[in-house]
Formats: sequence, C-alpha cells, structure tokens
Amino acid sequence: MKSLITSVALFALATTAAAQDQQLGARTKAMGGSYTAFEDDPVSVWLNPAGIATQPDQLSIAYQTYTAYPKGRERGPGDTVNFTVKPSTIMGDPALLPSYIGLVFQAGDAESPLAIGVCYAQPYLLDYAMDQVKDPNQPAFVPEAEVQQVFGRFRAAIAKDFRIREAGKEGFFTHISGGVGLDVGSTRWHFSGLGEDTTTSNVNFGFGVGTLVGVYDDYDSFKVNLGIAYTSKVGYDFHISPDILPAFDMPQQLNIGVTLYLLKGTPLRITLDFQWIDWSATAQDPQFANFKGFQDAKNYSMGVEYRIKLSDKGVTLYPRVGFRRFDAPWGSKDDLPMTGPFRLVLDTKAQAFNIFTYGVGLSWSTDAGKVRSIDFAGDAGGDAINFAIGLTMEF
Repeated sequence: MKSLITSVALFALATTAAAQDQQLGARTKAMGGSYTAFEDDPVSVWLNPAGIATQPDQLSIAYQTYTAYPKGRERGPGDTVNFTVKPSTIMGDPALLPSYIGLVFQAGDAESPLAIGVCYAQPYLLDYAMDQVKDPNQPAFVPEAEVQQVFGRFRAAIAKDFRIREAGKEGFFTHISGGVGLDVGSTRWHFSGLGEDTTTSNVNFGFGVGTLVGVYDDYDSFKVNLGIAYTSKVGYDFHISPDILPAFDMPQQLNIGVTLYLLKGTPLRITLDFQWIDWSATAQDPQFANFKGFQDAKNYSMGVEYRIKLSDKGVTLYPRVGFRRFDAPWGSKDDLPMTGPFRLVLDTKAQAFNIFTYGVGLSWSTDAGKVRSIDFAGDAGGDAINFAIGLTMEF
C-alpha cells in the first residue's frame, strides 16, 4: 500500500507540470523519451531494433499529438486582420492513422531467440509559418507562408540475441542482441501562401541498426542494460526545388541509453538516454549569410516506472514519470533559423525546454496467458500540450 500511495503521489505531481517534443509510444513518452535500452516493447522495432530479439509475438498501436506552428489570422482593431503564429496541438495526418503500429514475431526459441519486426512510424510532423526574405537587412517578418510536412517510415527488421553467460548465472555481460531494419521513408509536403498552393509527395530508402547489451544481472534485485541505436537520414527528390520553396529531409539520429532494474523482483525501472538529431542537414543553407540555419539537437532524458501488482490474476499498474531536456532546432527564440530564402516566423517560449512527462499503464493476462496492456502519457513544459495512448497485446 505504501508503494501504491507513493506512485500515485508522483503521478499527481507530474500532471501539474504542459509539451513539445515527440517520442513515439505512450510508454516511452511517459518516461521522458528514454527508451533505447528497452527490451520488452514492440515500439523497439522503430526505436532500437535490437530490443525485439527476445520479445514474444505481440502487437503495439499508439496514437499521439504533435506541436504545430500554423499561420493563422485573427480580427484586430477596426477592420484590420492580424497574422498569428501561436503553437497548437494537432493529431497526426491523417488523424485515423496511428503514429505507430508494429508487430513482433518470435522465430527462435528460449535457447536462441530470433525475432522479426515490421512497423509504420510517423515520428515527425512539421507545420511552420514562414516569411520569404528578400532583403538581408529586413527588420520585421510576417508569416505570409506555411509549410506542412509529414514524415512516415515503414520498417522491416530482424534481431538476434546471443547468450554470453549461462541463463540464471549472476555476472557481467550476460547477453548481447543485434538488430537491423530496412526502411521505406515517405513524406507528404504542402506549401501555401505568396500565391502558391502546392502539394507533393516522395519516397526513398533508409535503415536503422542497434545493439542491446546485458551489462549486469543478478537475477534478483539488480539488472543493467545498455542500448545504442542509429537511424539513417532519408533524403527526398522533390518535384519542387528546396532552394525555391522550403522542404525538409528526414534527419538521421543517434541514441544511447541505459536501463536499470532495481529492488527485490526488480519492480523499479530507471532509464537514462542521450539523443542527437541532425536537423542541420535536413534543410537548405540560409540564402543570406547574416541569418542562422537550422541546428542539431542534443536531448537528454530520464524516466522512472514502478510495477504494482494489483491482483493474483496478473493485473498490474505501472505509474511513470520522466524528464527531458529538449533542444529545438533553433539557437535562439529571438533569432529563428532560415532555410533557403525563407525564415521561420512563430511564437516559441525558448530554444531549449525542460519537459516533464507522466503516464500510467495497466496490464492484465488472458485465460490463455497472453498479456494485454493499455498506456496513457502526457508531457508538459514545451510550446503546446501533447498526449499519447497505446495498446500492446501478445498473440
């Protein structure tokens, strides 16, 4: 009961905190986006393919919101109309399509796990108000244009686990998993304003690789995993020229994370992650040298999850909280970046955000012994409030 009260108190405290950064999956979002060393969530097909190596057959579906900066209008004094560039919370595009759907199939056995995974992920949805800059000394900027770009990625992955130390035997470096995924990256792009209303789409190929190492396991009260994952850039051959109208490639990223399992029966999980996202290579260089371009993001995150057994029939509660130090792809909120001849024009609180995350999961077992879980998450501290919901089920 004391554990339950403590966990509920942590959850209530976190919900008072508001969001910006997108991390796929309700469970990962609730834990600050620190997910690289997970080994029991089908979202790993996308996050770190090595993490699926020892998973059973299961399915995961997640819906979540995104932060957008659309061009808007509102009535001003008299008959005037003013532009607005306020951040807003939006669903994915199309709204009925999950932000993530993935399946894991275990093709090996307990002695030699080998898993195959397939997924669709929609990690980024960009919606920026912009101004076309014609004078390098231009003093003011008006959101005369808007670019909307949705990034999706289909992945087929395979992962293999290699046992280093005999199962159940305490020690360092118990096992290592490796995984690789081949991707088809898609994008839908729409530009409006300045007499233009143009839509196009494109596809190209990419990949992801990862490893997960069992650093230490005493099979009682302490376990440490290390995860490393890399996701390649996907470049697009647009029918429009990005140096004329703004369009973005999908960035490459590197993730490094540690997961610790603590206490008797390891009910407490703590995650720590670092993430680098190469935003600077996704856009065109500024047309004028006195303007800044997009910059890379270096994000740091941590999360805490506690497992609370509610019944002998397999019903379990998972309160979760987290923190994420998130870099926006601009160096200063007062000096926003430029891509080609277009400069961002939007209302943002900062260039770096302290994101507080929270969530809860509930799992149960069927009569056939298959686990089902539903997860909720939210985050706070960015330019807009975002939420996520996910369902995971063994089959």
